[in-house]
Amino acid sequence: MVSCDETKIEFVTLNGKSAGKEESVAFVEQFVKKVCDFSSQYGSDISISYTAYNIAGNPSKFPDYGDFPQAFVMRTYGRWWDEAPSRLSDYMPQNNGPIVSQDYIDVEYHEEVYPIRVSIYETYSPGSVVRIWARDTHSGNRWFLLWSGPPQIVPHKPRIFSPPLHLCNFKTKMLRLEFNHTLLDYYTELDAILFIGTSELILPHFGFQNRSLSTLLRELGGTGSNDKDAHNLTPDYQQTNQDLKELKNTLHKHCVLYKSQFLEKVPKGKLVSKLAMHYHCIPPIEEAFNSLQQFLQEEFPKLIRDIDLSTSSTLSLIDDSASSCSGIVENTCGSFSALPDETVLKILKNLDLKSLCRCCKVNRHFNNIARDALLYTSLNLKPYWYCIDAEALNYLAPRCQYLQRLDLSWCGNYGAVEPDDFVKFLQSCGGPLTHLRLNCCHFVNDSVIFTITAVCKNLKELCLRNCTAIKEGFWHLVNLHCLERLELYRTKIETSPLCAILSRNPEMRHLNLAGCDCIPNMDEVAIAIANSCPRLESVDFWKARCLTPNGVRALTRCTGLREVDFGWCLGMGAPGDSLRALLSSCRALEKVFLAALRGITDRDLEPLLRCQRLQQLDLLGARSLTPDMCLLFLIYCPRLKMIDLSFCEAISDAKIREWRLLYPHVSIKRSFQGNGLDIT
Repeated sequence: MVSCDETKIEFVTLNGKSAGKEESVAFVEQFVKKVCDFSSQYGSDISISYTAYNIAGNPSKFPDYGDFPQAFVMRTYGRWWDEAPSRLSDYMPQNNGPIVSQDYIDVEYHEEVYPIRVSIYETYSPGSVVRIWARDTHSGNRWFLLWSGPPQIVPHKPRIFSPPLHLCNFKTKMLRLEFNHTLLDYYTELDAILFIGTSELILPHFGFQNRSLSTLLRELGGTGSNDKDAHNLTPDYQQTNQDLKELKNTLHKHCVLYKSQFLEKVPKGKLVSKLAMHYHCIPPIEEAFNSLQQFLQEEFPKLIRDIDLSTSSTLSLIDDSASSCSGIVENTCGSFSALPDETVLKILKNLDLKSLCRCCKVNRHFNNIARDALLYTSLNLKPYWYCIDAEALNYLAPRCQYLQRLDLSWCGNYGAVEPDDFVKFLQSCGGPLTHLRLNCCHFVNDSVIFTITAVCKNLKELCLRNCTAIKEGFWHLVNLHCLERLELYRTKIETSPLCAILSRNPEMRHLNLAGCDCIPNMDEVAIAIANSCPRLESVDFWKARCLTPNGVRALTRCTGLREVDFGWCLGMGAPGDSLRALLSSCRALEKVFLAALRGITDRDLEPLLRCQRLQQLDLLGARSLTPDMCLLFLIYCPRLKMIDLSFCEAISDAKIREWRLLYPHVSIKRSFQGNGLDIT
């Protein structure tokens, strides 16, 4: 749906002078036309329930609150996945800001406009949106940060979340939303995203020049919430855009219209400039020195305990360097230059990539040492996805001769990195790689996979989630023999190459096959795992509809399993003794997800009571599960932290409330459809 409303306004030039004529400004309101990309979804590509594509079009459930298959839902919530055996650790955590994005969705609209408002219709467990970006399709792959904020703990009510936006000086019709789920009680659900913008760039009038357009709108009526509502719950849904109506009626009083873009586009070039442009200012170089001085004064005393300092004069030298750090520019390198290179490298090892780039601008000595390849053995580029392109890779390549771990997830899409660009990067510095993450990198095709297997012979970890452009290239992975982790979520891998890969990698520890709809015989894969990967610790078969009790029984040979996800493996039906046999064989299980296996009985689950390490248990939709069995889990599993009993028909809401009082150390989940029920 697209609605358009035109308003007259006097045209003002960049110097603030009236041009003596009126212009029409169209206010355009539109819902999502199509979904371009996403990192995860609870649904399957062969279904419409809980998929990303449900976010397109008008709201279908709002203002109802609850768990609805018509919504967009992602795969994780809370901290449970970060505490599971299959969790991933960041290679270069100092690159992460205070808010780490865990998921994203890219959406496209019908018309390009200057952004005024983005309204997100949250119908279940709101509070996970942390960033909103706009893409400038007319200037390559430029992304602009419209808003960022921390995740929220929000009351269990529906809301239209409309955060204040930064001024954007270009038209756009593509947005990216990023999510952080760590504070969520349960899966978040989104119904729609309304995008409101103007046909021309408008700014607050010169009398309001120190205030943003978002501030002006808030003064004109807000978005339906009130000053006491810290969570933007918008109780009066009919008044959500009352401020925009007021603005249209009094536009000439409050705003001026600019016919050209007044904000300079940052030119392509140095990586540090690209890293800074999306945060609205480039910090002066003095700020970098002040940060380094603060580090030396506050953190350095902890660091020197790990360094063998042979003489007291060296200690004195370090103290001098801390006090003189702010004068580095004026006094060449100061006494800091007298430190051994090994000591300086250990200090710089704690800096993020942005700070390392800034250090190169200090002087020749800092430029040389900040480029040292020992500082780039681990590289996490995911937080910088918005500015990673072929030029950035070329800029980094000379520094990455000892690169062992690389995370390029989310980077290089929409033509920012072509397959040949990444192939060139790998050929330059990919030989030492042991860990490689390329999640959601759509430039990864067959030729890239071939180069990975030809150059990176010692890979232990390869993550290819959502790399949907790979077709026959999976056969090349047979040439890798050291894999311990392989993640293939939503890829198009088939049975034969997967079984061949497993047979060549007996040290496999973690295997993710969730959402792999092109595998027609998952039992054959399970048998290959049992035959070739006896040390497997975690396996994710989520949504593997063709897995049957025969495949489950084969996995009983993997006695070291700590984590299994059979969620929505509807081919298991009533698993009978196969699941019981698996749970009896694998006493080290910590996480067991059995969502939507409606035929599970108490008898099937009895062996789990002897798994003393069990921490997470998902039994969503287990219709025959009795309260007695649930109570036994709460009593006899001392490490149990979370159990999901959503849609377990034999267990009443009253029982859930009683157990929450008796066992407060266990987070008991209970989803629902509709209003007025206790869901936390």
